[in-house]
Amino acid sequence: MAHILVIEDDPVIGGNVCDFLQARGHECDYAADGYIGLSLAAQQMPELVVLDLNLPRLDGLTWCRRFRDELGGSAPVIMLTARDELDAKLAGFDAGADDYLVKPFQLAELAVRVGALLRRAQGAALGGTLRHGRLEIDRGARSVRVDGVLLKLPPKPYRLIELLAERADKVHTREEIERVVWGETQAHAETLRTLVAATRRAFTAAGLDPIENLHGHGYRLRRS
Repeated sequence: MAHILVIEDDPVIGGNVCDFLQARGHECDYAADGYIGLSLAAQQMPELVVLDLNLPRLDGLTWCRRFRDELGGSAPVIMLTARDELDAKLAGFDAGADDYLVKPFQLAELAVRVGALLRRAQGAALGGTLRHGRLEIDRGARSVRVDGVLLKLPPKPYRLIELLAERADKVHTREEIERVVWGETQAHAETLRTLVAATRRAFTAAGLDPIENLHGHGYRLRRS
């Protein structure tokens, strides 16, 4: 079981999430605002974070960036948001979130997301290097370089690029990608489109659009 940090300013939601996760054998720390949550993460690095977007004093997007950049946190982050707009999802992925849940959500759905993220995070890292055009993917370090320059990718965009690079000539269907990235098929096609858009944005500074969308068929790695 895992050490999970729950950061949620609504004590009812936070308490329910912690009680539910603890009943499933996990150890939980709880914080009612971003500053307390960042302090707890610095004291003991969590294995997974459940993070509300709209937090007092330190909002979820800023918290996630500081967790990744200042603390070097690599734990999966599930972002909770009351907003279902595309921009909010893109901002969450850009800040370093791995997944999101829109309030109100079912605790059973949270359990599925937590389990899938923990299995991937705790699994043995695959070794070797994948090369495709300007891209170089170090699977052991889970890093991506473009023209030799390190590109910082959150975990889900990294997994998407790694999957596409494993078989660069193959067109991957939506269902296949979702099973690999999330561990399940998503109810809404927009979820994958959001991830693809966030991944493309991460490559903007390198002057590269690595993903080709074959409408009605799926996605593949673009020859760079």
